[in-house]
Amino acid sequence: MDILALRPVPAAAVLMAITRRCPLRCGHCSTGSLPGSEEHPGEIFQRFAGTFTPANRPELVMLTGGEPLLRPRLARSLAETAARSGARTMILSGMFFAPRIPAAIAGAITAADHFSASLDAFHEEEVPRKSVFAVMRALLARGKDLSFHLTGSGPDDPYLRDVTAEIRREFHDRIPMLVGRVRPVGRARAGAPAPLPVPGGGTAPATGSAGTVMDSGVAPALPCAMAAWPTVGFDGTITACCNQDVVDHRPVPGHLRLGHAGADDWSTVRERCLTSGTLRALRTYGPLRLAGAPPGRGYCETCRELEVPPPPHTPAAAFLERRVRDMQLADGGVGFAERYGCPPYGDLVSLGHPWRKHDL
Repeated sequence: MDILALRPVPAAAVLMAITRRCPLRCGHCSTGSLPGSEEHPGEIFQRFAGTFTPANRPELVMLTGGEPLLRPRLARSLAETAARSGARTMILSGMFFAPRIPAAIAGAITAADHFSASLDAFHEEEVPRKSVFAVMRALLARGKDLSFHLTGSGPDDPYLRDVTAEIRREFHDRIPMLVGRVRPVGRARAGAPAPLPVPGGGTAPATGSAGTVMDSGVAPALPCAMAAWPTVGFDGTITACCNQDVVDHRPVPGHLRLGHAGADDWSTVRERCLTSGTLRALRTYGPLRLAGAPPGRGYCETCRELEVPPPPHTPAAAFLERRVRDMQLADGGVGFAERYGCPPYGDLVSLGHPWRKHDL
């Protein structure tokens, strides 16, 4: 919940996809990762993490893949490097190693501040649920900060009802869950149930919902929180978006490219993220308003194809930018989970938290 609460804050975190390899062949994989997928030297990521300083660092480093724990020593080293600057680290894993925790993987998990297990019907075809639970029980007993990343076809998916209920019973509401839906990217492109919905849900969110501004007769202003955190791709290219159609494809659209981990330092990337007029507009208005696109046009597709100059950064624009950010911050981690995940399950990110949304 604390991690998701940072999502609207530009450059509050950086995602590092340290490999495209994965031993699993899940049918919904957004990256299309395979055991023999291309991999680049770990020095690229090490160099970039080495530019974090106590005075200028992300609050959080998220290690993903592919499967990041195929490179456990690199993951551990990155977590230790980040910690020296004061940054926290999270690892997201497909749990290929369950039910055992090999020593090298245990070292990486121990070095990270938070560990999250990916679990869904596709993963369960390759890694049994009971094996994943065995690892999570062992880590919970050691006092590790944990969560589950769950994916399904949508709010009515019976799998999601079943697995969330079992996790709550098994772990007595001590482990939070972020519940999302299959996105039409990577191997899931052919089987995803529907196009990615715009933030807020539907095509015409209600006036006054967090981060949403509506004007009659023009494209809706639907801010994109995904344009806030830089993402280091498997080859070191740094983008302003974690959508796999941006992260994995070359060339990256110019307005979404922030640099390269082998050449740029964190300070430079952070400055680009904070000052880019286009990114500020995307975080404030979203791509439909910026492009003047009709509401029915694809949200992410419109962003990737942007060819319009950013609006001038006036005092009024700066005020609205802050206002949109503050509205999203006020909604916290639960609000983010409801906007970008499966709304009925949004409150599950607060399990195990000192306070929960329904208790306020």
